[in-house]
Amino acid sequence: MNFFITSQINLGPLVLSTSLLYIIIGIAAGSLLLYLVTKNSSGSRKIASDLITNFLLIVILGWKLLPVLLAPGDIISNPVSILYSSGGIPGMILGIGLGSIYLGIKIFLYAKHSAGTGRDLSLRNVLKPIVLFFTVAVFISSLLFFVSWIVRQENPDNHSTQIPKSGVATGDMAPAFELSDINGKLISLNDYRGKWVIINFWATWCPPCRGELPTLIRFYEHADKKKVVLLGINATGTERPKGGETIRSYVSTFVTEKGINYPVLLDFCDNTEPCVSNIYGAGNLPTTVIISPGGIITKIKTGVVDSFWLKSATVK
Repeated sequence: MNFFITSQINLGPLVLSTSLLYIIIGIAAGSLLLYLVTKNSSGSRKIASDLITNFLLIVILGWKLLPVLLAPGDIISNPVSILYSSGGIPGMILGIGLGSIYLGIKIFLYAKHSAGTGRDLSLRNVLKPIVLFFTVAVFISSLLFFVSWIVRQENPDNHSTQIPKSGVATGDMAPAFELSDINGKLISLNDYRGKWVIINFWATWCPPCRGELPTLIRFYEHADKKKVVLLGINATGTERPKGGETIRSYVSTFVTEKGINYPVLLDFCDNTEPCVSNIYGAGNLPTTVIISPGGIITKIKTGVVDSFWLKSATVK
């Protein structure tokens, strides 16, 4: 049942969202049915498969490229971020809309062309596997989401937003901490009581962390500092500076070079004092935690965040 409880599956350093996995399983089931119903008609299978494949590619492009349209400067300054960024739900809606327009136009043109040439492959033979594919894909994906929702309701102690190997979950009071920033100034979580606090656990060596930096920088640049604060907690114990440079100097140089405009705290820890990242269970990087003005954890996300998620999580 863990498959339906957890919100992500950790595959080493990779994190796979179970929501995305449900959709992939639905697409696989639809593809299998499409193959079966077109087993004796390679022509209709090819046309239907091409249309569905192009539709899915357009959906993915719309989902991935919305940040490029809204904030091209972020991508230009850090091209690798396109590998990790996404448009969230608005991007998915855009992709589905564009894909549906493409599908409608192609089917209309095919119907018009086949009617004029008297093709053996009728419109019905092409539409049938397409309709069956989407029906099965949506049904299976929806069923998995529904089962997941039911299981989570029956297992409130194992809520999907709980971080693995941690007692921290949404609804908990955020554990207090005090860390020094790159300049040596001590900063306490309690200093920001009354504000929305976004804690981003990251490291300089982490590619996804680098990829989401433009999003975080741009978000904080336009955020209302009276209501929201963003704290980047560096997994300092994992950093490996070269040339005898101190960790503080190494991280400080990185922060300056990347133009990070929010406080960056160094998460030093030893046997007598646990890391803040361990307390919050941020074993996979990046991990982002949202804390309400009252000090309650409201959102937890392992993996790259997008601006839509950040805005929706801090606007109440």
